[in-house]
Amino acid sequence: MRQWALALSITSVISIMPLPAAAAARLDPVAALRRQLTSGDGVTFSNVLVSRSAGKPLTLRQSGIHELDQGKVVASDILRPKDFTFGKFRQRLILFPDRVYEQSTSLRKYLPEGKSWVISESKQSLALSCGQMRLSDPATLKALLAATTVKRPASVYDGTRTTLHEGSITFGELAKADPSFRIGVNHRPTGKYARVRVTWKLWIGQDQLIRRCHSSSTQPGIPRLSDEPLQLVDDIRLSRWGRATDIQAPPADLVATYDELNIPE
Repeated sequence: MRQWALALSITSVISIMPLPAAAAARLDPVAALRRQLTSGDGVTFSNVLVSRSAGKPLTLRQSGIHELDQGKVVASDILRPKDFTFGKFRQRLILFPDRVYEQSTSLRKYLPEGKSWVISESKQSLALSCGQMRLSDPATLKALLAATTVKRPASVYDGTRTTLHEGSITFGELAKADPSFRIGVNHRPTGKYARVRVTWKLWIGQDQLIRRCHSSSTQPGIPRLSDEPLQLVDDIRLSRWGRATDIQAPPADLVATYDELNIPE
């Protein structure tokens, strides 16, 4: 589970059905997000996350689909060509709010015969994230846009001309906008951590939907775990907003629990 926990907490995305120009003009990005969060549709994403601390930088590449409904992310299907911990194991994750299914080349040899997935029944914090910023929270997106210092025409992404918004925000301001905001192992930022500043860029399409997000921050370690400075840089591309999506769990007869793994003592 440690292979995916850190990356999941700092990586993901948002989506929405493309609108006619006249209808899009009546929406702002926050309203567009709220609309998609109740659509039952999904979004395709890909991102590159670079973590720099003591030792060699770690790079995580991943892609997949997020399903949005009921005002939130309800499921995610994520593929990683290489895992975040060892950098060599192919990994697929299917996540729901109360459980995660993992398929990994690192676990294959320990699985019981006929099984290809492992389940962990634990609470999952699903979100469309860019670095530490939870873009699936409308209040967070509103706070980011209010902190915009640069706004200008930008490149075409996913077939739409975008407008680039740039700015910065502190962990404390993110926590104020989103009470569920956490860093490290489920810690609310206080003291020096609340003052950590995230610089960000959002590329927003003509339909008011985010097509790309870039964020960068350096924090003074991880609360209660490490005092080594930690830099995180995340670059996410979003496409196919509003795609029909119905993420399903793997068939039960292919799923093992961690207790059933044949791991030598």
